[in-house]
Parts: sequence; structure tokens; C-alpha cells
Amino acid sequence: MESLKTEGTNFVKLGDDFNDSVRRLVNGLAKLRAGEPTKDVAAKQKQPEEKSFGEQLWSSLTTLDSKSSAPPWGDDDLGEKFGVVYEGLRDGMYESMGHLAAKLEEVGKALTAMSKHHAENEDFNDSLMKQHVKNEQAWDDPYKGAVVQRKLGPVT
Repeated sequence: MESLKTEGTNFVKLGDDFNDSVRRLVNGLAKLRAGEPTKDVAAKQKQPEEKSFGEQLWSSLTTLDSKSSAPPWGDDDLGEKFGVVYEGLRDGMYESMGHLAAKLEEVGKALTAMSKHHAENEDFNDSLMKQHVKNEQAWDDPYKGAVVQRKLGPVT
């Protein structure tokens, strides 16, 4: 029973750890501009300042800021094709990994509940076994309550 409870706790922790790892992966890819951050991180991020047309023009001439909105794999024809495939796989991975984390936690909770129910069942069965109820159909010991005497021969 304790082992089920322990395994249940381990599965819940595994699900939590996996969920944290997924969150770190999503936010790490977002830092590389290869995806959107999680909602909690996106809420904390400050929005970029709006620049005037002149500032945008000067910035694009002197820096690579004009390409800052382009994905890391580029915005040319090949980059766009790669992006379509990559983003589809990435989004599917995010969804399936989140689902897996939730299911691992569910398995852990179910094992913990199973442990609890098993312990309750064992206690109930133990209490039934300790009750004494006369069973008319049960075997009855013919020597029960009878005094059995044995003749002893001479001691030598």
C-alpha cells in the first residue's frame, strides 16, 4: 500500500517536473524568436516602444532591426517553407507535451487514491475477520471443549 502511495507521489512530481520543462522549452524558444512564450511570461514582457517613421528608417539603415520581425530561419521562400513545417511540428509538440504532463499527474493521483482505497479495504476485511459469528454449516472440532485423557503407563 505504501509503495502505491509513493509511486503516486512520484508520478505527480514527474508530471509537475515535465510541465516545468515544457514551460522552459517554450519560453526558451520564444527568446530565440522561434515561438510564442507561455501566457504567464507573455504577460510580464513589456511591449516594444512605437518608433516614428524617421526613427524606424534610421534604425533600419544602421542596424539589423528591420529584420527583427523575421523568424530566425529567414523570410525568404525556403525560410517560409521551413517555418510552416517547423511551426506545425512545434505547436503539435507543445500540445502533446502539455497533455502528457497532465496525464502523468492524473496517473499519480489515481495511484495515490488506489493506495488509500486499498488500505481502507484491508482494514475493513481485517475487521470482518476479527468478528466471531457462529456458522452452523462450518466444520466443528469434535474435541473442542472435551477433556481428552490419556492413560500413562508406568514410568521407568
